Amino acid sequence: MLQGGDRLKGRRTAEDSPRMQQESHKCWGDCSASVQDSAAMTGDPDTAAILTGLFGLGRAVDMQQVARGAMGAVWKLSVEGASYALKEPYWQEPYEQDVLREVGFRASCARRGVPSPEPIASTTGKYLVSDGTRSWRVYDWIDGLVPDRKDVAVTTWLAAQMGAIHSLGWAPGDGNSGSSGPEAFYHRVDVDWVELAATAEKAGVDWAPALGALVPQLEELSELVNGAPVGAMVWCHRDLKNTNVLVGLEANWLVDWDNVGPMTPWRELGHLLMHHLDSETNLRQITSAYRGAGGTASIEGPEGFATGLAVWLNFLHGQATSVLDSELEDEHRAYALEKVVPLLRSMPDLRALEQASLQCR
Repeated sequence: MLQGGDRLKGRRTAEDSPRMQQESHKCWGDCSASVQDSAAMTGDPDTAAILTGLFGLGRAVDMQQVARGAMGAVWKLSVEGASYALKEPYWQEPYEQDVLREVGFRASCARRGVPSPEPIASTTGKYLVSDGTRSWRVYDWIDGLVPDRKDVAVTTWLAAQMGAIHSLGWAPGDGNSGSSGPEAFYHRVDVDWVELAATAEKAGVDWAPALGALVPQLEELSELVNGAPVGAMVWCHRDLKNTNVLVGLEANWLVDWDNVGPMTPWRELGHLLMHHLDSETNLRQITSAYRGAGGTASIEGPEGFATGLAVWLNFLHGQATSVLDSELEDEHRAYALEKVVPLLRSMPDLRALEQASLQCR
């Protein structure tokens, strides 16, 4: 059986293309996209049987893909009397030691009151296993709905969870992290926007004019990201957004802990606020919930949104490059195409960021 981090035959890894390198830190991207063609997304019975055996879950009854993101898919595995969530990475398999740090951090956050699905270990104590072709992780299944990105009540709830997480004060370099340095995905945008726009125009894609017109703004925002200070980091969730929440009948649940690691608290706060930049009421409500739960970070200027911008800009670059990659599978190109135009339409300008930063103080 392959261990976490081993390269699986026939799978493209993050080293295989610049686009995948750009997204290697976004393990799942947005896994909230529902799967429409359920008939085409039924899991292989042999795979289901292998996984239930590896995790000691009993006899498999059904396996259905229920969601996918840029970097992976989520499946529902039904066994006799219970259900479990399976996560499958498309490009880059995580390493077991990183998974163990994530599991430990999530457990600490749960003890602080942050609700999340419990990760399940295999019969050998591993949280990451392979069926011989693909790597898998298993979690408790949570029934719930994925909220709208701009649902302020959910974002306010997320802000409170962020405050609790930041109050733990897990610090890089104290044995909790394999690397104490900042990860480029959240801190740098090294994209030649002029070249990307030219490539899109040459390919004749219908969003090329919109991208070309936005180049000066994208360059200005990239400069803001690259000039922002890193700041003092603690361990964070690093993917706090409404689409990583499941809204149940009695409680909300925070999912997708794959990206946990060191980040400056004000950077994560700014990222959370990105979908509410045009509402002073929402900005104040969200930041108030964060501070009420023990968070101490504040947004002092446009650079407070640097990580949010880095994620949006790097994701835009990754998705646009995916659409233009003729060698990429149609499934992944189609997913990327759905993301490009909304990203272009929602990208804020510097003036909007300056105004929002004033309303957060």
